[in-house]
Amino acid sequence: MARYFVLWFVFMLLFTGAVVGLEYIEGYKITTTEYFGLRNAGFVLMIIPILISSLLYPVIVLPLSWLLGRIQWFRASLILYALLYAVMWAAAGAVLFYEIYDDRFIQEYELHVSTAVILFGVIGLIYGGIEWKVLRNHPAGSA
Repeated sequence: MARYFVLWFVFMLLFTGAVVGLEYIEGYKITTTEYFGLRNAGFVLMIIPILISSLLYPVIVLPLSWLLGRIQWFRASLILYALLYAVMWAAAGAVLFYEIYDDRFIQEYELHVSTAVILFGVIGLIYGGIEWKVLRNHPAGSA
């Protein structure tokens, strides 16, 4: 069970990094004071993804990780893990992009959803590789 707590912190770190990275790449293009991004909110902006990720992990990722760790043939394949998480994170990045940025900001400042998809997809590959390694080195029956 300790391996899932380690993965929880890894998830929080990677998710927060992806959100802050997206904000740094796309959010910095927005120059109006109507938008409270990294430029205006600063460190407070980092607290929000930490809180969101701390809630997302036990509700969505932990059950999925536990289930995938139980499936022997899936657990054996790094490629399947990496692809699954890359696709899931990329989709989450696209959803988050449209939640964070208003349609007016997207058009006016020429923001690109592809940045979120690529950034979150790469982070998903990294998380999938880390989870695969942690679960493979510490199988379900061990402490």
